Amino acid sequence: MFSYDSESTWRHVGWHQIEQGGWNAETQKLSWSTYDGSREFIDLVEPGRMPELFRERVSASIVAERFVPIAGERGVTVSGRRDLAEASPAITWHQTLGRGLSWNSDEVRTAADVALAELQAEYGLL
Repeated sequence: MFSYDSESTWRHVGWHQIEQGGWNAETQKLSWSTYDGSREFIDLVEPGRMPELFRERVSASIVAERFVPIAGERGVTVSGRRDLAEASPAITWHQTLGRGLSWNSDEVRTAADVALAELQAEYGLL
């Protein structure tokens, strides 16, 4: 994925680096956020198959994923991702906090860490 920044230059964003995103047909914007916290978008006047390709490539980078409920429907998603451009990519592990929860809570941190360890062990990807 490439994005065009405010300095009029393109930069590469790997599919595996995209935490979440999607297409908004009303605004004609494809937007995403990355695990490092940046948020970006690109205007697509004629999107063609790009929104579909975006979903497909981001999904293809996911090796393992699990949602862990902590407070009702709120929780943490743990995932293992791979770089689609690499022949034998290493798995990078992430924990994505749901809205309304805080990493400052010992309960949240413990549940996320346990879930991550279980997922890594289940897939033999420690």
